[in-house]
This record gives sequence, structure tokens and C-alpha cells, in this order.
Amino acid sequence: MSEPALEPEILVALEATGLRPLAWACLSNLRSPIIDRTAYRIETQDKTLKARRLESEAAAVNLTEVRRELPEAFAPVLARHGRVLLEEWIAGEVLGAAPPRRYLEEAGALLGELHARRSLGPKVLHALCATAGHRSIAVRALRHLRATGHLPGGQAVALARAMRRLDPGRGRHGLIHFDFCGENMVVDEAGHLHVVDNERVTVDALGFDLARAWYRWNLAARDWECFRQAYAERLTFREEEKSFDFWRLVAVARAAALRTRVAPEKASVPIACLRALAEELAS
Repeated sequence: MSEPALEPEILVALEATGLRPLAWACLSNLRSPIIDRTAYRIETQDKTLKARRLESEAAAVNLTEVRRELPEAFAPVLARHGRVLLEEWIAGEVLGAAPPRRYLEEAGALLGELHARRSLGPKVLHALCATAGHRSIAVRALRHLRATGHLPGGQAVALARAMRRLDPGRGRHGLIHFDFCGENMVVDEAGHLHVVDNERVTVDALGFDLARAWYRWNLAARDWECFRQAYAERLTFREEEKSFDFWRLVAVARAAALRTRVAPEKASVPIACLRALAEELAS
């Protein structure tokens, strides 16, 4: 099957930068009005790049500004036109779910350095903010999963109780990635690690971001501890274990509810993870 035509806005963005597409492939796995974003790998006469169309120009402007301050290992934005970002394409091997210890440590250090940042432009980071909003979203996600038959009523109730019990009340906010996992990292020919999918970088709860990494990467327990130790070494503060369990529940409940809405065929993984958490944490 041939690839669909490039979106007009992406063609305009390429033309504005003097580039002509020769071939392309859609990279977006989840295409839904709920997630109004698409990404393409594009071959031009001069280079290979990634074109990403966001939901609004305001979102594109904000993301471009934030990504200017990311470390070199995070693939950069080359240009923005309207709500389209043109990004550097990093060729290499996907890191995957069972990487060598060297890259686990490097990845942990990268996320730790991101979370350790104390400012973003003029904005001061690391404020302690109420967790009530996150818990409310997660409880609504549990209700949705129960109503749609994806989660037994007893488990949904037990998970909501566990969230209340484990909720620390406040969480430290800083620069987060939102999708930090081996699937979104590549190792280039020189052996350097790059984070290549950075479309959700924003300011939010650091504990939530760490829990998202735990869920999305799904590392073996020993590998996760290696990653987390390297992460913690870059910080002057620590998330308590109790807080991490709360954020794990929040992150997985939200992911499971979203998958049932935009990609039901892929919802089994977060739902299974949520049920495992129910066995581990609910009482």
C-alpha cells in the first residue's frame, strides 16, 4: 500500500525552507481526533528529516521554545512553520527494551538531568504543587475503564482507594519528557545515544514522568534499578517510594483509558499492567 499524500501544511513548511520531498512515510501509530498530531519521515534532495504537525500553532511555538533548552542528546528542532516542526532525523538502532548497562545508565542520567533543571527561560522550576488534579484525572480514567468493561468493578474501586492512600498531596514540578523509553531512543553509528521523540516535553510533576518511563519502557527489575540509580544520582532530591507508587497508578490508569479510546487493539498492555498494580498495591 502506498503512503498517503503529505498534509498540505507540511508541504508548505518544506517549501518555506527550500526543501522538496522525494519520499516519505507516516510514523504516527495512534491517529485520532483526540491526539491531533502526525509525524512523517521525509527524504529530500539534501537530507532526511522528521516533519511533525501539532494540534495548534501555539503548541508548536511553545514546544520549539522548550526544546531549545534541551541537552544535545535530544534531537533538535531545525525549523518551525505554523504548527509544523521540522526536526533532525537521527539514523541509528532503536535502543529497545533490553539495552546494555552503559545505555541504561546514560538514559537514567539524561532523565535525571532533565528533571534536575531549576529553570526554563525565566520560569523557576521545582515548585511543590497539589496532586489533586492528577488523582482526579486518574479516578475518572478508572471509572471509564470500569464502565467500558475493561476493568472489574472491584479492582477499579480498590485502585481508587490505593490512590487516596498513597497520594502524597504535593509533587515537585519541573521539566518532563512524558514518553521517555527505549522505543524513543536510538544509538548512532558512533555509539552515541539520542532521544528522538520529544513532542510532549513540558512542565509537570516529575514523579508522574518517572512513572511514565517505568510503564512505557517496561524494563526488567534489575535494569530498572540500574536506570533509576543513575537517574537519582543527578538529583539533589528524591521521590519517596510511596510517592512513586502513587504516580505509577496515575500514569498507568491514564494510559489505559487513553488506549481504549484511541487504539483499543493496543489497550491490553496498560490494562494488564494496571491489573498487576491492583494485585501489588491495592488493599
